[in-house]
Amino acid sequence: MKGGFTLIETILAIFILVVGIVGVLAMFPVGIQIQNLAKMETVASRLAQAKIEEIIAKSYEEIVTFCEGYGEIPNFEFYKRETWVNYYDPVNSTTSQIDLGIKEIDVKVFWKSGPGFSEKSITLKTLITKR
Repeated sequence: MKGGFTLIETILAIFILVVGIVGVLAMFPVGIQIQNLAKMETVASRLAQAKIEEIIAKSYEEIVTFCEGYGEIPNFEFYKRETWVNYYDPVNSTTSQIDLGIKEIDVKVFWKSGPGFSEKSITLKTLITKR
């Protein structure tokens, strides 16, 4: 019996190698999509936190509800931000119609990760009291 590989064994080995390489290469676009989504989510959370910090610097009376549409946030044209301000009742842990000295701030940042993709969002909340 001679040593070495037959033609069928060589073709089968090449086929298995090609299937493995194609499988690994197919993972790259998925990895890039996941990385892009994580980046956009991180930017959105930083935009929400920046708005909360901006609101904290204001006086209690200056804090009001407002919205910024797509293209209205400087250098972030693919994001929009909504800031909702409600009076808060700490006894019932709900919003209130009466100002009890506490405001609940909800900052919601929206983005689309590409054409044809659904809109995604992230929300940060905080409470502000009269000083």
